Amino acid sequence: MELLYKPVFFVLFGINSLFLLFCIFNFFDCVSDPYKKLSEAIIFLLSGITVSIGLFFAYQYGYTAAEFLKGVFILIAGFVFALVWIIVGLLFFNGPIHWQ
Repeated sequence: MELLYKPVFFVLFGINSLFLLFCIFNFFDCVSDPYKKLSEAIIFLLSGITVSIGLFFAYQYGYTAAEFLKGVFILIAGFVFALVWIIVGLLFFNGPIHWQ
């Protein structure tokens, strides 16, 4: 079973890294566009910070300690927490939704 944790760890690490890039680029897109709200930029920045902290702890406690199962749990928790933060932030802290 230990043989399965290592590839799952690296796949999740890659997905979280891509999600981090998405959040950071979305932050810069929201800041540079005058028609987008600053609250969206802050929500994506905080989500990116959350994912980067999860990546750091997963690397420290999962990869360097060779405990890949612990790293998998940290990566899943960081990803889920960031997604929940984005959904809650965009729905409740961003103001009214305008469908255009």
